Amino acid sequence: MLLIAAKGILEDHMHFLSKVIVGAALLSAASVLPAASQVKLEGFFLAEEACPAFQSFRKQTNPGNVYVERMRAYELLGKNKSQASHYFIRMNGVNPTERWVDVSCGLHLVEVDGSGQGADNGSDDSSGSKVIRPAVQGPSADAEFLLAASWQPAFCQTHQNLPECINQTGERYDADHFALHGLWPQPRGNFWCGVTEAQKNLTDRENRHRLNSIRLSDQTRAELNKVMPGAQSYLDRYEWVKHGTCYSDSPEEYYAESLDLMEQLNSSAVRDLFAANIGEVLTTAQVRAAFDETFGAGAGNRVQVRCKGGLITELFINLKGRIEPDTPMSELLLAAKPVQSDCQGRVDPVGFN
Repeated sequence: MLLIAAKGILEDHMHFLSKVIVGAALLSAASVLPAASQVKLEGFFLAEEACPAFQSFRKQTNPGNVYVERMRAYELLGKNKSQASHYFIRMNGVNPTERWVDVSCGLHLVEVDGSGQGADNGSDDSSGSKVIRPAVQGPSADAEFLLAASWQPAFCQTHQNLPECINQTGERYDADHFALHGLWPQPRGNFWCGVTEAQKNLTDRENRHRLNSIRLSDQTRAELNKVMPGAQSYLDRYEWVKHGTCYSDSPEEYYAESLDLMEQLNSSAVRDLFAANIGEVLTTAQVRAAFDETFGAGAGNRVQVRCKGGLITELFINLKGRIEPDTPMSELLLAAKPVQSDCQGRVDPVGFN
């Protein structure tokens, strides 16, 4: 989808691609950016305007009065934050070589291989072909999402042979906390961004182990393994390929922000309600009242309680807005559209009935 969208951009800029000068190889995963650069990126910055290249964009310092050249690509090192105002690039032949440029001055391009996955996702290139596509743009203030939070014991009733269900115990985190299913950009159908049919064919449960592993910091990986027990069955790879690719060009950003939302949910009156009523029946009205208690009046109307076989299996939580680290879920909930919901079910304990 993104590859097709990129075609027009590529055709417009084909005359410059043969002249692209990228100084050194892309930084390795161990490279360290200055403290001001919050998010590491890979790829290229294609300048569409001649803009100043700052040593410090906050102080507006520009030794040598350096400008990026229109229709020239530069090695991209990072951005200043999740919803960036500036990109951090390398410019050969100037001092200092590492500079900041306003994001409005050009495009973030990423090199991708025949599988349709970004190079920063560790994809293998069986064909040897390379193309360039625009990176996924961060969500806007009007972006809509659905946070799917599972009640894992109920899920395991119908998936008893999965590793995360076989080894679930009453002491494990997901026995009495919500588990992350996924964070899904809306509207429905907004998925598989830049993903080929070959990759899609690996997303059934029998083949998910063949999807490329995703790069996460040690802290994010440890938290994800706790909050997403389905990662034992490679759910993390599936959710990234299907939904995360439409959210960000960084698995770290996608999962770090998903986990922050889950932390808010699991620290709320909603989780307390479920934990105090394991084995008992809850109604949609009770669940919505708990959302209102923590996140503000009307928040519960943005939540769909999903039931199956007399059990509450999942919460579909509608969100709207720009998601960044520590964004209050209350803001995202109250900006979202209300949704119909009318089910009641038992809060399932660990164990198979």
